[in-house]
Amino acid sequence: MKRFWAALVGAVATGGMASGAQAGQSKVVEVPSPPPPVVVSPPAPPTPSVPVAPQPATAADYVVCDGYPVPNPKKKLKPGEKQPEHRAWGGLGPNYGIRLRSFGVQGSAACERTLADPMLVPEFRNRRLSLLRARALHELAEKSDATALATLDEFDTFHATYATPEELAATRLGSDALRAVALYRTKKTADAQKLLDSIVARRPYSPSVRRLASAIRLLFDSDRGNRVAQLREQASYNPAMLRLMLLIALQTGDFENAALYAEQISFDLPKNRGGWTLSGEADRKYEEIEGRAAIRGARAYALLAAGKTEQSAIELKGARDEVAFAVEPPAPRPDGRKQPKRVEEDYRRRVAAGDKATEVLDDWSRAIALRLRAGKLTMKALADEPERPRGEAMVVMSDLIGQLRADGPAEARAIDATIDEIRRMQDLGMTKMLQLGFGDLVKLLPRGEHAAAKPKMRDEGSNFWRTDMEGYRVMKGDDPQLVNLRMGSLSASPAMVEEAAMLVAADHVRGLGKDAFIIESALLVERTVTYGYYGYSAGGGSPQGFEYRLLIRPISLAAGEEPSRQWRAIKVADVRAALADKYPPAQ
Repeated sequence: MKRFWAALVGAVATGGMASGAQAGQSKVVEVPSPPPPVVVSPPAPPTPSVPVAPQPATAADYVVCDGYPVPNPKKKLKPGEKQPEHRAWGGLGPNYGIRLRSFGVQGSAACERTLADPMLVPEFRNRRLSLLRARALHELAEKSDATALATLDEFDTFHATYATPEELAATRLGSDALRAVALYRTKKTADAQKLLDSIVARRPYSPSVRRLASAIRLLFDSDRGNRVAQLREQASYNPAMLRLMLLIALQTGDFENAALYAEQISFDLPKNRGGWTLSGEADRKYEEIEGRAAIRGARAYALLAAGKTEQSAIELKGARDEVAFAVEPPAPRPDGRKQPKRVEEDYRRRVAAGDKATEVLDDWSRAIALRLRAGKLTMKALADEPERPRGEAMVVMSDLIGQLRADGPAEARAIDATIDEIRRMQDLGMTKMLQLGFGDLVKLLPRGEHAAAKPKMRDEGSNFWRTDMEGYRVMKGDDPQLVNLRMGSLSASPAMVEEAAMLVAADHVRGLGKDAFIIESALLVERTVTYGYYGYSAGGGSPQGFEYRLLIRPISLAAGEEPSRQWRAIKVADVRAALADKYPPAQ
């Protein structure tokens, strides 16, 4: 159970364990001596306090505070010339993101010194903003919540003195998210929730903004019903939430919905660009063999528990057939020669993944078989049962125990108490899975924006050097009912790229005569390009902005299409009303 379900959640907080040994100690007994005579002296005059001069900032303080190098003001300015803004970042141009991943007391002190440093000239406004935000992050990390709220007020006030409406709105998303964290910690839960609601209302069609707000809610709200409501709201924009919803439905015995969620989980990704590779792409096809088996095995159990025995058997057989197909050996070469090493390695990895998938399906098969006869078993018989569920199928133990025969009121109470304890432990486990480390939360904060950096609403074309990195592309899916599309930009924030992609989707669906669409899978890609020469890589990679990829299912709500998926439908009219004016077509 740990191997698969833990992988369904984005970030899991980790902790450390300290250990040590204590040397032996000897005990010394002292004989008390008589007390000295008491001498009364007049009080000494007070020593005048000498103010301690603040420590000057060092180059290292800037890196410790916000992750960027020390500013490098131009030494000789022409009459009337102002310091160039780019020199605020010490030769490392800003990317409107947060570079720092380590936070705490030392960072707060470093930020105090840098903010008082004469090197931070008035022209370096955005760098001062970066240092202020970093100070708030360090204060939140050390749980100085009241101080952090004051710093966030200072951050917003300072930025409002010079920022454009677009810039101010984007930074307020991040500062309000951090403010919500501090409000939750200071027990102002209602204020925190209102603030998160307002964040979503400001950017309802940016899945990354929604994900940030939801992550903070899930971090502080452990109520199972509230969690399900949050995940259900997110599932329309982030289909990965269906997997967590499936897990909770299995734990709580909501098998009709468990079967529904499992059926709608897609392992298909939007189409990749030709010649491009995704991080982790090489391993994905092997991981998918086990992942598909886990979902289909869970769905088979859910169908059985919902009274659909025949459908359950069909689902389980289909899952085993799928694994068998995935591990078929490569066809012999026509010339009879040995297979290339890469083919042999691919086959070896497919077989290894298939073995894991078969083990998962065996676990679910045992759970299904046991549930069919659980009504004849007692608690003691179940404890002695050699074919009890193992691995991932342990998630349905509370359901299996609920089917047992109770020989008397005492055993009925014991069954209920056991189910309550299992679910309590499952809730604690879910809370642990959803706990974001502070660094992971910081990664979700929105990037800065300005009007000139909006995505270009045009077809990306076919010339790589001309337009391929800017604009959108719409393509047919392998399934004729699905549509692939992507939107990319060299300078826009992830939230802007997502919104522009949603508008492209809405416009395309409207052109098909449909009134809504369902996101089957989505992928936000941070692009880098590595340049090479005659087969040699230049190393590293040059940032090339962001790309949002979607695989969508156009539907007609008016015609009642896809009734089981309509709860995830996004209406074309709503998207266009929110975004059409913000992202007009390129002229």
